[in-house]
Amino acid sequence: MIITNMKVGLNIYNMNQKQTKMLQLLDKQIQQCTRCDLHENGGCKPYWTEQSKYIILGEAPGRNEVTSNEPFIGSAGKNLWSIMAEFGLTKEDFLIINSVNCRPVNGNKNGKPTKEQMLTCRPWIRKYIKVLHPELILVLGSYPLLTLTGLKGIMSLNGEVIHSAEFDVYMVMSIHPAMCIYKGEEGKQMLRESIKVFKEKCYG
Repeated sequence: MIITNMKVGLNIYNMNQKQTKMLQLLDKQIQQCTRCDLHENGGCKPYWTEQSKYIILGEAPGRNEVTSNEPFIGSAGKNLWSIMAEFGLTKEDFLIINSVNCRPVNGNKNGKPTKEQMLTCRPWIRKYIKVLHPELILVLGSYPLLTLTGLKGIMSLNGEVIHSAEFDVYMVMSIHPAMCIYKGEEGKQMLRESIKVFKEKCYG
């Protein structure tokens, strides 16, 4: 179901002590996960701060993210945070997790996660969502879209808002910021449109 008239808050937020401890425990557990062979390529710990009230679901960590153990620090991340800043949003506002926590590879390059790998990692995503209980989720790309909703077609859904009955949360659909690299200004404009929708669904 697509929703267009929902708004959530942008007020100053701090998670409670129980949430902090549970997220710290999840961080420790997810970094020790060996449920699929992707762990052999290295992983990237989910990012969050005590001010995180929203969730970003990305695709998968790349080489840079595995090396630094922090998501969205490469070229795609630079585009994402640059456009976020235009709308007064910062990395600290988000808990960031990926469809798979470890790096898929294709030869020596970053690869794409398989459906089986995403299904294996999905229980982690569910746990993080249930602990934070975010006011809004930003779904970045086709793989996160498939992971959370089972749907395909992120290009046609860019900027749409969907309610998840499973998680009882609203989700804004967006292209992946890597599209800014592949499609240039067209990609940046599409990402800007979805981030604009995200901000409009918040009280600001």
